[in-house]
Amino acid sequence: MKLSTNEKAVYAIFLLVLIMVNPPVVNLVSDYAGTHPFILGWPTLLVWLNAWYIIALIDFLVGVLTIRSWKKDYNEEGTL
Repeated sequence: MKLSTNEKAVYAIFLLVLIMVNPPVVNLVSDYAGTHPFILGWPTLLVWLNAWYIIALIDFLVGVLTIRSWKKDYNEEGTL
């Protein structure tokens, strides 16, 4: 299966998001939050995680709209 450049980018961003919201990266952010507990009036770790979840959501929507293999049509019987 050959992936297009767009598919590679979507999958790479998914992988990056998974890395950024799991240890050890979150542990580094948590250490930073010890000295800087708030960013823009919000808890630092909450801002970090929400930012990456929003990036993942946008990436998913871009993938749904642009990747042809994610678009399937079903007939009335529920099969492809």
